[in-house]
Amino acid sequence: MDIEGGTEELEHFSNRSGKRLKDKVIVLEEKLTLKFKFDEPVIENLKYYFKGGNIENLSPGTGIVTDLKLALAGMVLRSVGQYYGLSGVTVRQFLDKVFLYNGAAFVDHSAEADTEAGTPFDAMTDANDFLYLGKVTRFKELYANLAVAGSYTGLVWEYWDGDEWKALVTSGAGDGLDSDGAITFTPPVDWAKTTVNSHSLYWISAKATAVATPATVNCFRQNCVVNTDYVLDAGLAAEDGRLPGRIGRLSGGKLVDGEEVKVSFTYVTWASARFAIAGSSFIEGAARLEVHPDTGRGLRFDVNIPKCILKPNGGIGLDDKKWLEVPMTLEALDDTANTPLAPLGYYKSYENVA
Repeated sequence: MDIEGGTEELEHFSNRSGKRLKDKVIVLEEKLTLKFKFDEPVIENLKYYFKGGNIENLSPGTGIVTDLKLALAGMVLRSVGQYYGLSGVTVRQFLDKVFLYNGAAFVDHSAEADTEAGTPFDAMTDANDFLYLGKVTRFKELYANLAVAGSYTGLVWEYWDGDEWKALVTSGAGDGLDSDGAITFTPPVDWAKTTVNSHSLYWISAKATAVATPATVNCFRQNCVVNTDYVLDAGLAAEDGRLPGRIGRLSGGKLVDGEEVKVSFTYVTWASARFAIAGSSFIEGAARLEVHPDTGRGLRFDVNIPKCILKPNGGIGLDDKKWLEVPMTLEALDDTANTPLAPLGYYKSYENVA
């Protein structure tokens, strides 16, 4: 059945009554479904790089971190956290607790012992006194900074082996508490934590059979840094990327593997940072815009531009759920020197290609 275009109704006639009569009208309704795809030009062989001005810190300042505790293990670099522009880096040893037992009660000198310009305190003043030096982690050296050198008879150092106090072999200029200097020892294999004055730590203790002059102690602490702000090769700063960094290079021989130290440093702060995006020097390149619809639909062609640049065009779309969107303008440049017949580009058709 052929129906002319624009027909809206069909009339139906019947001869049942013996006469030809119209018994119904059929209304025609047309529907058309289209399936299509948008063709998007594809830009190839052209990369755009942001190249702007210097980064400007707004409301710049400095911050200070003092006595940050870090455990150092092996030769692995240890990060101090998310800080920028570190300077004045210091790393030092410390003791968590320093107690003097005077035969009747414990006296807590922990704060004074950890303060370089603190209040000096007396070590053992008679044969009934015990000096306890404790730390959360094992250690093998500490430094006695004395205001007054002591004079002791029969001074011995001891450690806790899990069952009893045993003799500890020490060396160094300060092990007699009669001069400034290091007190060094080899950490015993059976050295165990014990509780002294309600604190469970690795303890060593000192006692003497007689006291001629009590040692007056300024502090028990020492600097471990040989070279502060030692600049690390950026290529060696991380295993999975090139991250510039600064470290404090530590002197060897003073620390036990896994020992805690205290780190202090100054760092740069700012309220915000800003920089110009693509402020200068747009990148030149070549582009090919491809319009290749599916077989049987539309024209297939390329637009080849031998010399062009991309320029920002309009505002940047900021969305925290997707990549930064930058509207761009593709500007064709005169390339007469290389393509004199088509200095601004040419059109290439794929129609009727065998």
